[in-house]
Amino acid sequence: MTRLKVYRLVLGALLAMASFGIAAQNAAIEQRLEKALRDLGFADGKLPALKPAFGNYVDSVRVGNLLFLSSAAPQKPDGQFFKGRVPDQVSVEQAVVAAKLACVRQVNRMKLVLGDLGKVKRIVFVKGKVLAQADFVDHTKIIDGCSAFLVEVFGDAGKHARTTDGIISAPFGVTVEVETIIEVSD
Repeated sequence: MTRLKVYRLVLGALLAMASFGIAAQNAAIEQRLEKALRDLGFADGKLPALKPAFGNYVDSVRVGNLLFLSSAAPQKPDGQFFKGRVPDQVSVEQAVVAAKLACVRQVNRMKLVLGDLGKVKRIVFVKGKVLAQADFVDHTKIIDGCSAFLVEVFGDAGKHARTTDGIISAPFGVTVEVETIIEVSD
């Protein structure tokens, strides 16, 4: 057997192993995602239909191996957006759920763009914005709901850097918005 044939066999075996690894990783992510979605009230455990962008922008832009996602608002299982200011209109506990729902939309966008959540190498960065009263100070507790959701779904690859801001107004009065940067493996 020639050296070239050996290299081709080895390369083919390595590619097959990598493909199997991504498929296995995707299956595990999908199982964790289904459970997380059911816990949030999505009875079928499936990602909901995405609402389209509301302006002259796109939901995602890929640059090299980084995927930048526009901010996402929390979309409830019934398709409506979670609205209201914390804590006078929405409790902290409800806002934590809203943050998780915003991350559901981000995961939905990832899957739409990548076709396979196993291609998510790492959640790199999350920026959370919370619609809150001026004297409110527990913004990080709320956005930690999003962070917990990403770690629940992606495991260690879901651990990320993060910033959290409080805002006095938000588009359409949504409780939370989340921006995300993802490293992809393909």
